[in-house]
Amino acid sequence: MTRKLSSNGIWTGGTNKNMEKIDIDDLISWTDSAPVILRTKSVIDFSTDSRTVKKNDFFIALKGPNFDGHKFIGEAVDKGISGFAFEKNNEHISDVIKKVRENNLEISIIECRNSLSFLMDAARGYMSRYSPVSIGITGSVGKTTTKNFIASIFKKCGKTVYSKKSFNNEIGIPKTIFETDSDTEYFIAEIGMRAKGQIGELSSICNIKYGIITRIGPSHLEFFENVEEIAKSKIEISRVINKNKGMLLLNADDEYYHVLKKYSECKTISCGHGPGYKYNFSNISADENACYEFDLNLFKKKIIRLRSPIPGFHNIYNVMLAAAISYEIGIDIKIIKESIKETVPDDLRMEIVEINGKYVINDCYNANPVSFKSSIDTLKLISETKKSRSVAIVGDMFELGNKSDKFHEGLGEYLSANGINILIALGGKAKKTYSVFSDNKNNYNECYYFPDKDSLIKSLKDIIKKGDIVLIKGSRGNLMEDIINYI
Repeated sequence: MTRKLSSNGIWTGGTNKNMEKIDIDDLISWTDSAPVILRTKSVIDFSTDSRTVKKNDFFIALKGPNFDGHKFIGEAVDKGISGFAFEKNNEHISDVIKKVRENNLEISIIECRNSLSFLMDAARGYMSRYSPVSIGITGSVGKTTTKNFIASIFKKCGKTVYSKKSFNNEIGIPKTIFETDSDTEYFIAEIGMRAKGQIGELSSICNIKYGIITRIGPSHLEFFENVEEIAKSKIEISRVINKNKGMLLLNADDEYYHVLKKYSECKTISCGHGPGYKYNFSNISADENACYEFDLNLFKKKIIRLRSPIPGFHNIYNVMLAAAISYEIGIDIKIIKESIKETVPDDLRMEIVEINGKYVINDCYNANPVSFKSSIDTLKLISETKKSRSVAIVGDMFELGNKSDKFHEGLGEYLSANGINILIALGGKAKKTYSVFSDNKNNYNECYYFPDKDSLIKSLKDIIKKGDIVLIKGSRGNLMEDIINYI
């Protein structure tokens, strides 16, 4: 299978201090590649970025739509690498091979069909040497937060390796795998996708035994016919879990739960709001920052009362799923409770900060219709609790395909229906959101549209006031955090 690399998928490499040596012959066998020159016996670390490559790293020349790592192999050789892998028939390689031969450099050179496949197959082979408890989390929203809850729990129970930030693709997952060693007891992978087949392949590389699917929505819809097709692609994780005789936890309150259940190939456990599910929650309450407490139950029996440290009703599900899978694996419930309480959100994800008398909900990392509605619910609850004005600064949502206008218009309707006081829309796509909100506004609402960030920032001081609750959210490409820096 030939894989295409995303334009933002560069792994800087050179940080895998825990990686154990790989015999060069094993690497060639795992990747089904061909040796060109073999003058070293082992690999101690991998890198794919010539800017950060270190002496004795093994360099993998990746190709993407906007770059070709083969152009920088010579630069990596000058930095003292121990070897490199290149794609067959690449035009940039002949002079480098000649240089290595003429100077008798202590470098191993391996030829492969596809450099990204080489990286992933190397990770698969490396992972096969160890047997940690391997947990995979996928879904359209909530993956990173759920992963952080689980990592916080398992770190108290043994050596745990887990996906940092959002290293959930063909490069980030191998990077995480290379951090494991013979002492690793738990491996936790956040698994993302942009196309059919990716969830299954990445799950296989990680050898997933226990899985979670958080929530399904129109994320990356431009690559799929509809949301049901997204759900079918997410359930690919079940094939690997079935092979490993494991289990998959599902959010039974999700709109596409029955699709997931129908196409699952492994044992599933249903989790939701109601005693009919194996793990469920009840007796919900929220504080002034929209952080929820609830009872976690095993069918009708209360296990423990938990509190989400991260705002939003939707995070009840993330906490429940993290707690449930930990409990299934056998972690002490007191450790689960303590660890969840100590978990902090990643940067740009549902952080509440007070800035110059204004309360800002920083949820700038990314956006899709499902996550946007959850953030608006949180904005509404906090503003009502604090009896303050609600302000939504809304950026474009990307990768929604031919339904982009529909979803942006629906966002305007949702903001209006929930009584948000002020809408500030930014960008060409968000203009649809502004138009619908403007058509529905009354004397208690205000709305503003700005085509670019500079014009928005210049006007912001005249719109938001001390005491306002301000939600800032948009897809990653908007870099909405620039607005927070201004505030």
